[in-house]
Amino acid sequence: MSAPRPGSQSPNISEDAIRFLRRRLAAMLGTEQVAAKTIAENIAFGAAVLGAGHIELVDREGWWFVASEFNWLAASKAHEREIELFERILPFPEQSPTGHRAEIYVTAFATTAYFRIGNAVTWLRGKPTSQPTTPRNPKHDTPPTTTPAPRQGSEPPLPDANITPPWCDTVVAFRCLDAGNIPHRCAG
Repeated sequence: MSAPRPGSQSPNISEDAIRFLRRRLAAMLGTEQVAAKTIAENIAFGAAVLGAGHIELVDREGWWFVASEFNWLAASKAHEREIELFERILPFPEQSPTGHRAEIYVTAFATTAYFRIGNAVTWLRGKPTSQPTTPRNPKHDTPPTTTPAPRQGSEPPLPDANITPPWCDTVVAFRCLDAGNIPHRCAG
């Protein structure tokens, strides 16, 4: 598929449509609060169905990252551009006759989100940010260290920097709305 590369585009979806999506998707999942973990797991499962052999699923400081060396966002024939996955409920015939792609949950329930394919980043929700940048320290049980601030004139690192493996070229990253007692929100 020769889908355009992601970049500065953002989903073309109104806030009214997002409120509708929250109600509809929460009803599909049979819950008032959609867990961020559930969203990430559903996206990862979809990536596996489409052919991803290795998928990283990371929860760090309120951010969820789904990452792979395989671009599952462009692997389906049900859409032409990756951004469409975040604009509407799309069928997922590769999974089941009645299945739908889970990436739309990010648009419905995240406060801040982006996807990255290589170095091309598309911010979906919220303002671009560089948090978190605290890498794992697998050799010690000490808290991770903070990545140094970028040099003057360079762009700040993305939240998945030093968290997702460097070979993972495709990343969906998101933070959810506060769960609280508000219906149709994403629980952390």
